[in-house]
Amino acid sequence: MRIAMILPTQFPPDIRVEKEVGTLSGEHEIFLLCPKRGEQPIRENWRGMEIHRAFSRTERWWNQLNLMTRCYSGAWEATIEKFVVNVNADVVHVHDLPLLGPALKAASNRGIPVVADLHENYPAMLQETLKVPLRQTTSLGGLATKLSVSVRRWKAYEKAVVPKADRVITVVEEAQERLVRLGVPRGKISVVGNYATLDDFEDQIPASDTKLVNEQPRLRVVYAGGFDATRDLTTVLDAVAALPPLVRSAIDVQLIGGQGKHLVILRRHAHALGVEDSVNLVEWLPRAEAERLMNQADVGLVPHVKSAHTDATVPHKLFQYMWRRLPVIVSDCAPLERIVRESGCGFVYRSGDSHSLAVCLTDMHARHDRAITLGQAGQNAVREKYNWDRAGESLLQLYRGLA
Repeated sequence: MRIAMILPTQFPPDIRVEKEVGTLSGEHEIFLLCPKRGEQPIRENWRGMEIHRAFSRTERWWNQLNLMTRCYSGAWEATIEKFVVNVNADVVHVHDLPLLGPALKAASNRGIPVVADLHENYPAMLQETLKVPLRQTTSLGGLATKLSVSVRRWKAYEKAVVPKADRVITVVEEAQERLVRLGVPRGKISVVGNYATLDDFEDQIPASDTKLVNEQPRLRVVYAGGFDATRDLTTVLDAVAALPPLVRSAIDVQLIGGQGKHLVILRRHAHALGVEDSVNLVEWLPRAEAERLMNQADVGLVPHVKSAHTDATVPHKLFQYMWRRLPVIVSDCAPLERIVRESGCGFVYRSGDSHSLAVCLTDMHARHDRAITLGQAGQNAVREKYNWDRAGESLLQLYRGLA
């Protein structure tokens, strides 16, 4: 089968696309259409896949503005249709919601099926983005989004186009249930989790177990990821400030990945609370350095704000922590809570509730003898379920059903 894969962002890199291509290329021929960035060539062979790139920088900006404000781009529709014809595609596989409408129109003219690969609840993601104060907007794209995007229009667009896809992919079970409520037949939906391969996980594990739980005088808690408001690191700082003095003096919290305004805001908040002795706000680091700090930690933290967006997706970092045998503390976003409780690998607190998080930190410190058991349960869950080896098989089964 010849697959025309459509991606609204540059490639490479894109970890999810790379994994999908690696899995599908064993049974299918894949062609990828994406925007051109910088000096990237118009055509390129990437690991046996033929990449087609489109649009100049000005065209890309104009098309994106049209797409975000109108939920439609005539330029994208024409480009997708031409691409589908040129590669003689048997199926169109479109990543995420924005280009699903143009892809459906292009595919209908050829009478071929469409696979909608939905990475997240896109309207909810936009809604969370629009909540960020204007003064904290860090890019022209973010500013344009805040000033011109209608979440209501995107919700209506999603409801209109997603049920028209022949197959729909989600990254988590909660997203599947949301789409069923939206009117998508359950039989059309496949859950293909956003996990790493077991080989990738093997590369992440420390050579020796550095989590000396009983001997370690301070509990080392790590978070790695973005610092924007949806990650709710302010609640983490408030929770550390609320800890009893003896517990606070025995905990080190590393928050890794800060950049720009978000880092400045959090540093000011940490100073105002007087928690700088217990919390280290670390700027963005290369992957290898961030993983070194994770390998030295005792506990992994996922403090995301609970919302319609985070209730329908799950961050990859959770499984990185679990594979490292780190007990985890997570907010009660639906997928996070389900996975942690089912796996028995950590604690759950109420999103945005610093007292609830402080209780979890205190319990983890007081019951450090359980850390090895919790950590091992997390790693077992990744080995048995939350890995790409299993998720990729679901993707292959979807395509075998289309053949």
